[in-house]
Formats: sequence, structure tokens, C-alpha cells
Amino acid sequence: ALLACSDDEICVRWSQIYTLSPLVVRWQKGELTSDIQKEVALEIIAEWRKRLSSISWFMRCLNEFIAVKANKEDKCKGRFWEGRFKSQALLDEN
Repeated sequence: ALLACSDDEICVRWSQIYTLSPLVVRWQKGELTSDIQKEVALEIIAEWRKRLSSISWFMRCLNEFIAVKANKEDKCKGRFWEGRFKSQALLDEN
């Protein structure tokens, strides 16, 4: 479905979740004068297209969202599962 979307549609979808690159914003407004700038802007959009259609990218973002929220609730920092479960060696009676 995303392969059929125009570059402008990809930018709209990306902007609903993330901030657009200033270079891409200038591309949308037709303000880019250099062919190299246009090429870089289109490469960025191509990367966004891949990410928007990737289940792996979606799961990464979902995990990050959950981790940030959980860390905020627990008032802690660092990796999400780090420190959540503490293990302690048990002494044997022998």
C-alpha cells in the first residue's frame, strides 16, 4: 500500500508521528535549488517509506514508547528491562 503512495503522502504520514526534516520541508515548498539537495530529500523520503511499511520498525517504536512511559512511571532511567528484575544468589544450607 505504501509503495503506491506519492512522496507527498509519505511526508504527511511521517509527519503525523515524527517531525519532518528541514530539508524535506524545503523540498515540499519547492525551495531546493541544488540537485544534490533534492536527491538527499528524496533519499530521506525513501527511507521513511521503508520504515512506515516495516513491522520491525513499528515494533521498535512501540517498545520505545512503552519503555519511556514505564520508566517515567517508575521514575527510573536506562534500558527498559534493566533493573526491573533483580536476582540474588541463594546460599545453600550445606
